[in-house]
Amino acid sequence: MNTKKLILEKTLKLMVKKHNSIVSVREISAETGIATGGIYYYFSSKEDICNEITERYLLDYVKFDMDKLTQIKGNAKEKIHDAMAEMVKQKQSGIKIETIEDVDYRAILDVLTANGFAYENSRKIYQGIIKELKAFFTEIIVEGQKNRQIRQDHPAEDIAESLIRTYMGIQYQWEIYWIDDMISAFEDNFDLEWEKIRFRE
Repeated sequence: MNTKKLILEKTLKLMVKKHNSIVSVREISAETGIATGGIYYYFSSKEDICNEITERYLLDYVKFDMDKLTQIKGNAKEKIHDAMAEMVKQKQSGIKIETIEDVDYRAILDVLTANGFAYENSRKIYQGIIKELKAFFTEIIVEGQKNRQIRQDHPAEDIAESLIRTYMGIQYQWEIYWIDDMISAFEDNFDLEWEKIRFRE
C-alpha cells in the first residue's frame, strides 16, 4: 500500500474507533508511524485529509457502476428488478478498506456522513447521481410503456422517481436501522412495487 493511502485508511480507522471525525495529526502520526512532517508532505492540512477520505470512502460509495446497470437485459420488469438488485448489491458491499477489517461498512458511514454534508460539492454530486438514475429508469419505463408492460396513465419520470424513492427507503433502513440484509428487504418489496406500475388493460 502506498503512503498516501496508508495515511487515509489509518485516519479513517481512528475516526471509526473514536466514533467521530475529530482526529489530530499527532494521532495520525502515531497510528501510521509516519512523522507529522511526512504527513504534511502528502497533505496540506488535516482538512485536506478529511476531504480526500470523504471523496474516496463516502462520495465514491454513493455513486453507482452505471456500466453494469446499462448492460442489464430483459423485459421491463426484469430490467427494473435486476437493476435495483444490482444497486442494492453495490451499496451493501460498501468500499473495501484494506486496514479496517471486521468493521461493518455502516459504522464507517456513521462517521463519514457529517463530513459528507459539510463537503462543498456533495450536494452537486448527490443531485447528479439521482439525475443519472432517473434518466436510466425513465428510458426503461418509456420502452415498457410502449410495449404495454408498464402502465401508461402516469408519466415515465414520475414512475422513475417512485422506484428511486423505494430504493432509497430500503438503503435508509439498512444504513440507519441496521436491517440484516438489504437484498432480502428489496426482494420482499419488489413484487408490491411492480404491482403498482405494471400495465393494466
